[in-house]
Amino acid sequence: MLSIKPFTSYNIVDILNKPLYFIESDQLNVCNLISPDDLSFFQEYYNDYYTEIVYYEYERPLCPKCNISMNSNGSRPAKPNKWEGIRKKQYICPECGKTHFTSLENFIKRYSNYTRPICEKSLEYESITYLSYQKKVEIIKLENGIQLNRQTVYYHESTYDTSFITQKEENLQKLLEETKIEPSGIYHYDEEFLHENGIKTVRLAIIDAVTNLIINDQVIYQEDFDQDFVEIFLKYSLEGLPKKVLITDGHLMYPPIIERICIKHQLCIFHIIKYHNDKSYKKMNKIKRRIQTLERKIEENEERITKLKEYSKGMAYRPSKKDKTRIRKIKKRKKLMKDNTKYKNELKQKRKELNEQERINERIANIYDTDTQKAAIRRFRTIYHQLDQFDDNTQKYLKNLNKKFDKTIEYHKNPQIPRTNNKIEGYFKITLPRHIKRIYRTREGLIRWIRLQKIRWMERNVLFNEQNNLQNHDNNQKIDATS
Repeated sequence: MLSIKPFTSYNIVDILNKPLYFIESDQLNVCNLISPDDLSFFQEYYNDYYTEIVYYEYERPLCPKCNISMNSNGSRPAKPNKWEGIRKKQYICPECGKTHFTSLENFIKRYSNYTRPICEKSLEYESITYLSYQKKVEIIKLENGIQLNRQTVYYHESTYDTSFITQKEENLQKLLEETKIEPSGIYHYDEEFLHENGIKTVRLAIIDAVTNLIINDQVIYQEDFDQDFVEIFLKYSLEGLPKKVLITDGHLMYPPIIERICIKHQLCIFHIIKYHNDKSYKKMNKIKRRIQTLERKIEENEERITKLKEYSKGMAYRPSKKDKTRIRKIKKRKKLMKDNTKYKNELKQKRKELNEQERINERIANIYDTDTQKAAIRRFRTIYHQLDQFDDNTQKYLKNLNKKFDKTIEYHKNPQIPRTNNKIEGYFKITLPRHIKRIYRTREGLIRWIRLQKIRWMERNVLFNEQNNLQNHDNNQKIDATS
């Protein structure tokens, strides 16, 4: 289908009465309402009937000086999208002689050789995934048959990125307003640490835990990142929005900030358990390495003992004093057996320590593996009253957890409150994966990428989910009606 620009100054009757293109004297005359991107249509179906294409003005132009209709006066070569065999019709004023060439500025920016869709191709690709400029060039050639160079693609991105992204954001905002998706009051907050051409930067983000809306997403230099900036960011982001719960990790700077902005605090359960396990795993790994060493030593000693026994096989009598070789082997075998006894006792003790540490980790994790808040409190109080039975690391952890335990069980009060901060962690990994988060060299490129990925996130995780929910709701109503 031909891509005809929306008609603003033309009546639909005129469009129906006037041809958009016609063939005359081996020339295909195409009006300037048809985009150069659609010329492949004529090449496919009319290639045998013309030798060149001539663009003409759909409405005969008026002279800007004399305000009279200009006459056709030849044509000149043009290369929109680098197409060969294309010309633009020239017009001349019969009074003052002023000339005018057919304008394609509806499709091609002034002083450019390519239509806007071609110029925006690389931005469309970037809105889906990261590609090098060389790969973008190759895909454009494969898809459109147009050979660009990398510098041209870079220039197009720098020139069209603002208008392209702004238009997408405005369209997205209209769709959100139509679907009436609003913030729920339950939010995730976290930071992501980046590198911008070697300079350390911080990305702060807050998203809705229920609707997946991106409330705010900002990149700053790490030297500007402190507790005061986080408080300003959260206050500004949540201003005028419902405030129920904010989910964060366990950083010490969050509680006083969240208390001042008057919102309840849910600590990420994953991070709460991880703070204990990180230290306990170090201890457990050390025990496991010692167990492996002991098992290896015991196995090696058993092999050596077996070989020494084979030497004395069939010799039931006691060795004589002259048989020094046999006496030496017997002594060596007894020493190895004694060492193995010691190793086995230590191995038994280490396995017991390992099982005890695993049991402690499981008990701490089970605090939050409950269906009710009352059960979680009961499990925590039970393990807290047995504080003296645990190692120093666990004792210190439980004492700190006791001070903020109420902030870890808010999710029991509302089923919409998530237990963890996994959603915003996933948002960071999807919109700025690890393999590309350190490759951007300019702030402009980094911000452009984040804006494009935010649009993609909203389309996939906000609008698409809402459409599915509405469809499921309609299907359920139909089922209820039929039943």
